[in-house]
Amino acid sequence: MDDASSKKNPEFRKKSQHFIDIFYIKESLNEVQKNFSEINSQLTDRREDLNDTVKDNMISAYRYLNRILYEKKDIFLKDVSSMLELNYIVLCGVDMGKRIEANQYLNETQHRFYDFVKPIIKWYKKHKDESPLKVASEIYVGVLSRPQLFFEGNHRTGSLIVSYILVKAGYPPFVLNVKNAVAYFEPSSMIKFTDKRELSGKLKLPKYKKSFKKFLEEVLEPTSNMITKEYKKEE
Repeated sequence: MDDASSKKNPEFRKKSQHFIDIFYIKESLNEVQKNFSEINSQLTDRREDLNDTVKDNMISAYRYLNRILYEKKDIFLKDVSSMLELNYIVLCGVDMGKRIEANQYLNETQHRFYDFVKPIIKWYKKHKDESPLKVASEIYVGVLSRPQLFFEGNHRTGSLIVSYILVKAGYPPFVLNVKNAVAYFEPSSMIKFTDKRELSGKLKLPKYKKSFKKFLEEVLEPTSNMITKEYKKEE
């Protein structure tokens, strides 16, 4: 659904507070996990298996995303550290023991993040009131293209940041499923290998931003069960 058609449906773009239904996130990721070998076989750039740890960490990250939305945090302005926390959860989950073990690595990730997030924040401040689909696409490409925002987990954290932008604006989140997985991973791999500091990369980026926006328009469903007006602290 494009921006023009979504405006015709007031329920889809209603400005009341929305949250992510974790039950449907679990269902979707479980299905992806079951079918991941088949999905992977269709990819040019093969991905690591979606194991239980990766899946559970993503579910925990979506829960944290709901908390961000509930507390009305702005991860691009006053609450930038929440973006970093999403990456920590993607990599280590919520287990403090794992974070202690990875302390040096996470500290290095923190330094990298605060260096590379500056142009993303600068762009967001200027364009935050534009179409949520455009903003989400631009930010995703900014996170994933080189130099990437994080050392690891840029695909997963980037998709969570996209979901934050979308749900905050009343759209369903972007959630990986069996139907959209190949269409998501293939262009994301091209974005990942594009360096935004080089001329060739700068010339490719507008095309990638446009194509990812089109992808979101095609996969987001206004009646999706993924979005709810009810916040559940524990689920």
